[in-house]
Amino acid sequence: MRSPRHVVVLPAVAGALMLTGCGGQSTAPAPSPGVTTVTTESREGIDAAIKVCHQVITSAGVMVRDYNAFIVRLNDTQDYAEIDKEDRYAVDTFNTGADLVREALTPQLPDDIEQKVHDFLTATEQLSEQVSKRHKIALNSAMEQWSRQRTGLIDACGEFMPTGTN
Repeated sequence: MRSPRHVVVLPAVAGALMLTGCGGQSTAPAPSPGVTTVTTESREGIDAAIKVCHQVITSAGVMVRDYNAFIVRLNDTQDYAEIDKEDRYAVDTFNTGADLVREALTPQLPDDIEQKVHDFLTATEQLSEQVSKRHKIALNSAMEQWSRQRTGLIDACGEFMPTGTN
């Protein structure tokens, strides 16, 4: 599926419909340069991207918070046996966040965003695994990979997310 990204121009669509409805033979006017109408398929793709991007941003924020709490505790103690359940909280947050992102996926999601979501989910699983297996040495590289995938996905989401709103 191609991932169209266009501006909605309702007057052009409405004008074409009015001409057709008047009984005259008319073709739809050519759009102005740089102006395109949105098809139902592309609108669904944009809506799907907004939905999954919103979930990614929300989940990633919680993941970072709980991972950072885990790392702070691990750095303080240098011993998994003394970190209480911070590692478990981090793993649970990664798993829950990934599940919520998966639930937001739909077939209408543009391919480029879908691939970035899957890359992010793979990196999330890998980081979660390193935390749960208590592999201290592998945490830095797993976190670097996760951060790259998250940043790439959030950057791509910027194309779909509304700006200037809270």
